[in-house]
Amino acid sequence: MAPNVVDPLEVKVETTVPLSSIKELQRLPEQPITHAQPVLQHLTSLQMHLPISEVRVAMAEIKIENKPVKFVTNVGSCVAICMYDPLHKCGGLAHIMLPNVIKSQDYIPGKFADTAVPTLAEALRQISGKDTFLYAKIAGGACILPNLNNNDQHVGKKNVDAVKAALKDHRIKLVAEDVGGSLGRRVEFDIGNGTVTVRLSNGEIREL
Repeated sequence: MAPNVVDPLEVKVETTVPLSSIKELQRLPEQPITHAQPVLQHLTSLQMHLPISEVRVAMAEIKIENKPVKFVTNVGSCVAICMYDPLHKCGGLAHIMLPNVIKSQDYIPGKFADTAVPTLAEALRQISGKDTFLYAKIAGGACILPNLNNNDQHVGKKNVDAVKAALKDHRIKLVAEDVGGSLGRRVEFDIGNGTVTVRLSNGEIREL
């Protein structure tokens, strides 16, 4: 092979890149970030407007949470105790049925006012710490069948009185209430901000 013939496999082609193109390439990493900002802002906006998950609380149940969910329950003569710690953004709901523990019945802490209040408070302190500041909002205690009950002695009123006494005994401030009357209530407790929404069976809506 002649000495002036070059092997094609060894040939390398180099192209000179203009300075203006290099500067343009240097700016490329910044462009995707710039274009991504509106998308990120849109996703953040969507997250803020996503519906909050609803968690049902049945009769005699106690549920607590430190995530932005909404506890939902329905009460007649029963009372929903919504307890909240605004510092740690946690709260819980107890659906009590009766004022005091009856010895002959199975012991369920969430069923009775005198046991539900301390049980709920202690559960919240377990997830938020000893410096927990708790307050309560309550709803319910209606006299659903007023013609069959003595207005001064019906179970709804007894439940309300027992809940208030238990809260006072355990030094938990009652800041709002929607109790009494003769209508059932749907109670919605937003753990994200501590708001309680009461929807009466006649369609009226009240914010606590």
